Amino acid sequence: MTLLTYREAAIEIEPGEDVLSALLRAEIDAPHSCRSGVCQSCMHRAVEGKPPAAAQQGLSEAQKALGYFLACVCVPDTPLTVVPAQEAESRAEAVVHSIDRLSGEVVRLRLEHDADFAYRPGQFLELIAGDGLGRHYSIASLPEEDPFVELHIRLHPGGRMSRFIAEELAPRRRLHIAGPLGTCIYEGVDPDQPMTLIGSGTGLAPLIGVLRDALRRGHRGPIRLYHGARERDGLYLHDHLAALTEKHANLSYVSRVLSDPGPQGGDVATAALEYEDALPHTAFFLCGGEKLVGRLKRDLYLKGASLKQMRSDTFLPASASR
Repeated sequence: MTLLTYREAAIEIEPGEDVLSALLRAEIDAPHSCRSGVCQSCMHRAVEGKPPAAAQQGLSEAQKALGYFLACVCVPDTPLTVVPAQEAESRAEAVVHSIDRLSGEVVRLRLEHDADFAYRPGQFLELIAGDGLGRHYSIASLPEEDPFVELHIRLHPGGRMSRFIAEELAPRRRLHIAGPLGTCIYEGVDPDQPMTLIGSGTGLAPLIGVLRDALRRGHRGPIRLYHGARERDGLYLHDHLAALTEKHANLSYVSRVLSDPGPQGGDVATAALEYEDALPHTAFFLCGGEKLVGRLKRDLYLKGASLKQMRSDTFLPASASR
């Protein structure tokens, strides 16, 4: 028999039995529907142990790398510790390390966190300030190099969280963070595969995390980063990215400003769609507002890109769930 650990419960799986059947036999109300690995409603995540490849069919490479699997077709041959997909995140205390302006609208917030808060660059977390105030922000830092979690936050006039960050937040202030979530990560990309990263505004944050991760791992394929903004001030890491391209021969950086009538003006999506080739072989990372990400997914797919090779981090309004 194979041992399955679910939350605090230890369940023995009979030979040939799938994880979903074992959970239901143990009177655990596990979500499910088709029981054939199609609907994905039974998705869980293995936090210890490796699920068999057959249980990850149809999932993205990033989901596979994070341990997600379909319980109804998972017949494990090694012990697994699993949690429901929606419970894979954790809550931790954080302390403000530093906060500084990157532009007129964007601040960089660095948070010291508990050692148990494990994440991958490009995921996102919930920043919790108390009194029911919480917002999701993408992670730009690299856990192998940074002793903090870095967030890039656009300050919205009149926003509750924006006002809190601008007026109240200071070093040593204690907060809480929950997460991480999201599969916009480097894991699953072949080192020789072309990579294209496209984002607008603070959609640059997860792209910076993914880019740093790829460079740290010695990615050999070409990497193209496109960043767009409404005004030139919104290209808040332009000089840093331009300097980075001087250090890495396989990295190129393209910026676009909607309000700029010059050669660098225009829409970042249009620029990326115009320049990109080798679409079926490219790993795409798409980050920003819902309209931008939706347009890029559609148009890249119509041009021949693979949906399985697209990872995205879609920014939704504060009133919507992310």
